[in-house]
Amino acid sequence: MKHSYQFLCLLLALLWTTATASAVPGRAEVVKVVGTATVSKAAGGSASITQGMVLGTGDTVTTGANSTVDLNLGLNGDFLRVDPDSSLKIDNLDIANIADRTVTTQLNVNRGGITGNVVNKLTKASKYEIKSASGVAGIRGTVYSIKLNPNGTIARIVVTSGTVTFIDRGVTITISALNGAKAYQPAAAGTTPTQESVRAATDAEKTDIATAVNNMGTGGGRAALGGDVTVINNPADVSTSISPVQPANNPPQKKK
Repeated sequence: MKHSYQFLCLLLALLWTTATASAVPGRAEVVKVVGTATVSKAAGGSASITQGMVLGTGDTVTTGANSTVDLNLGLNGDFLRVDPDSSLKIDNLDIANIADRTVTTQLNVNRGGITGNVVNKLTKASKYEIKSASGVAGIRGTVYSIKLNPNGTIARIVVTSGTVTFIDRGVTITISALNGAKAYQPAAAGTTPTQESVRAATDAEKTDIATAVNNMGTGGGRAALGGDVTVINNPADVSTSISPVQPANNPPQKKK
């Protein structure tokens, strides 16, 4: 009997380890909608986006004028806001290994812009990429904003925490906020991108990002997030849950 009990415990432990190490699809939970927005589903068809809706790989989010959508990507990169008049396709959300939190996040911005707050550190094996008509940006533990020109090329990348590596026409540009918020404005067509184009972000840009991040998920999305979201200057590795993810310096609020 004793040996049977030990065997059962060992079997359950093995099953749990296998389950947590298995690959699972990532998810993007809608925690707040302002104005009007629609989703074009990977399987076909479209619908209005509402709080609590779960999106995934292949879905495309489109926002109207003066409208935003806040998403909780969980292990795939925490919080993301789709800006007004924007179009964002979720190319890939995948969690290769829940136990060590190895993920792949690939987003494609077709119009407008996005603002992101990657609260938790991404593992070295993880990948978080944002594609556009003018290049690919790699994100690593970062608070960032990416804005596009009307033709779909990147107009501005602003980083207020962490680092973004942007491949601009074959040239690797590193935008690091280690010594203050930085911004990159790609050079005009026909010119060679240079690291010297990374300059200090403007006060207006820093304020815009702080306002967006501090309001992600508040109001209608408060219950889903467990509290207000704040800018994390030094992202901490604090969560292994898929959803919701709680910012490191903002403990859950007690229900009234």
